[in-house]
Amino acid sequence: MGTVENIDLLPEWGLSEFNPWDGRITHENIWPIYRAMREQGPVVRSAALGGFWCVTRYQEVRAAALDHKTFSSRNALEIGKQNWSDRPKTRLIETDPPEHTRIRKAMQAPILQKRMNDFSDGVRESVTELLRTIAKKGEFDIVTDLAEPIPQDVVGRILGFDEETRRRNRELVLKFVHADLANSEHAHADFWAFLIETVQERLRHPKDDFLSQLCSEEVDGKRFTESELVGMLHGFALAGHHTAIDGISSMLRYASADSVKSAYLDDPGMGAQIVEETLRCDPPIHLEGRTTNADTVIGGVEISAGESVALLYASANHDDRQFEDPERFDVGRGPVQHLAFGYGIHMCIGLHLARLEMNTVLKEMMRSFPHYRLSAEPENSGMVFGHHMGWESMPASIA
Repeated sequence: MGTVENIDLLPEWGLSEFNPWDGRITHENIWPIYRAMREQGPVVRSAALGGFWCVTRYQEVRAAALDHKTFSSRNALEIGKQNWSDRPKTRLIETDPPEHTRIRKAMQAPILQKRMNDFSDGVRESVTELLRTIAKKGEFDIVTDLAEPIPQDVVGRILGFDEETRRRNRELVLKFVHADLANSEHAHADFWAFLIETVQERLRHPKDDFLSQLCSEEVDGKRFTESELVGMLHGFALAGHHTAIDGISSMLRYASADSVKSAYLDDPGMGAQIVEETLRCDPPIHLEGRTTNADTVIGGVEISAGESVALLYASANHDDRQFEDPERFDVGRGPVQHLAFGYGIHMCIGLHLARLEMNTVLKEMMRSFPHYRLSAEPENSGMVFGHHMGWESMPASIA
């Protein structure tokens, strides 16, 4: 997709016409836009995409994320895309209880915090193998040579994908997450067909892997339907992809600064703080959609039932009512409860795996190439698929 040009996209644009699918959004102009929206109020109305509400400030975003009964996730993840095809709505992120509770229980089983030790050696092996290749090149791209291969390899291995299935999954995920508004439905249909094929193959020929376990598992006395299994596989395949790539890339961008690098090399125990401050400053997921189930009031604004609402997690993470000097990357900020993984019942189930991957990459990168540096200006992605933002390219050198 590449970096898009800032064509007269002023902060004031966000006060009435904010559109997360707009190709003019960049990593540089989005933060002033969010700041203007927060200053306007905790809830701002946009006339774009048929009209929707934007929740801009930390306390209000967190409150709405907690209130899943009023702010429903069903069919509303992507603002402007609520009325997709008649595809069954079985993705974890677009379900409400009780369906959500049942599906989440099964999906989170292999990636609970207590299971991270089971994956740490595998993640480290993936990272060190990539770094050995980078060592031979000297010049490399943080995004394509390091960050991008890791999450799909890790998640694919957890699910039990063979090498060819991991390759196809990666290819279709990339096509899907980089689709624009006009092409997103077609790209998603191709990806959905692949997932159906994969689930059907496991149902016919079970293996000794987690996907086969899901196919045969009973939760609350019921097996999952084929549609539910496809939706769960969809969540695994996507949730661990762009979020991890963008998080790893942003972290190594910040850590390349001399002050941050020195802080880590003096005290490697600072690694976890660098990871968390990266997630606060530059969260991969910028927003999620909701639909109101009832008339409600949030931030003093009345919102009717049936309205589309965007929870701006990235804006909330930069709210100076919650964080001092929020747009400064401060490795000494200490523990903060950012909203990079969302909040409430839809908080990302892969947060422990994401943190493991980021911490492992930082540790091994600093061990192998403590003097690495960025060698050119990073190329940001703009807003991708109407809700996340990251990097297309980040040229670097090991010395």
